[in-house]
Amino acid sequence: MALLTEIYLDFVALLPTLVDALIPISTISILTWLLSLYMDRVSIASYSAPLMILAAVIAFAQTTGVASPVNIVLVLMVGIWALRLSLFLIVRDRNQPEDRRYRMLRRRFAPHFALKSSYLVFLPMAIGTWLLSSLFALVLTASADNLSVVHWTYFHTVSVALWSAGLLIEVIADKQLYDFNRQVVRQQYTLDKGLWRLSRHPNYFGECVIWWSWFVFAIPSSSALILLAPMLVTWLLLRGTGSRLMEQDISQRRPDYAAYQNSTSAFLPTPPAEVVNRGLYD
Repeated sequence: MALLTEIYLDFVALLPTLVDALIPISTISILTWLLSLYMDRVSIASYSAPLMILAAVIAFAQTTGVASPVNIVLVLMVGIWALRLSLFLIVRDRNQPEDRRYRMLRRRFAPHFALKSSYLVFLPMAIGTWLLSSLFALVLTASADNLSVVHWTYFHTVSVALWSAGLLIEVIADKQLYDFNRQVVRQQYTLDKGLWRLSRHPNYFGECVIWWSWFVFAIPSSSALILLAPMLVTWLLLRGTGSRLMEQDISQRRPDYAAYQNSTSAFLPTPPAEVVNRGLYD
């Protein structure tokens, strides 16, 4: 309870800075929603989430400046991550049907789901990304008097190493799955080669590592609020809209998935329990 109270108080103290992110995040969210109405494709919401984070970071940087190496590196890390992820999602989904999770929402909230998506999908995503942006606001608004925050430290070096590893894992996993799904003729339903042999969701694991690397980057700020973003992302990946929802009924659609599920780690990459010949579409 004391930790939650500290996080709340730190968030309230940071509110004047977080307000700077409201306009760019809201603008991207509204424009993406309008585009989804034109395209009749609500799943494009996922493309905008990384861009909203990047827009928030740029807004904070314009206010605080990026003169220090710490701030410059943080903005670069967020920029590379956001542009890479959004571009990949756009390329991956080109000429593909809408994500199954959004099709489920369409059926559940029909009719007029496209209009309802404004508050069912786009508003929660905007609020979520705004909350996540607090991690970066803490670093970018560090006082010039706090040398442990402004000057490069061991935490920043470890963070960059973790971020690089997480990004590499995510890029490789995304590429392996993308290549698998582009095969004209498949001999199996489920991808079980490469990183997908070690984890059923290596791309989610890589994303999780990236967010915890930013937590390490923000440790010199000495604020409990830095726990909010990585904990929220981890929950979303594991229990929210990520792996749990994706696997909800997958065994009914893929006859080989149950055996893959029993032999392969759900998240942390570990050697499989047995040799498998299955597959996955994430």
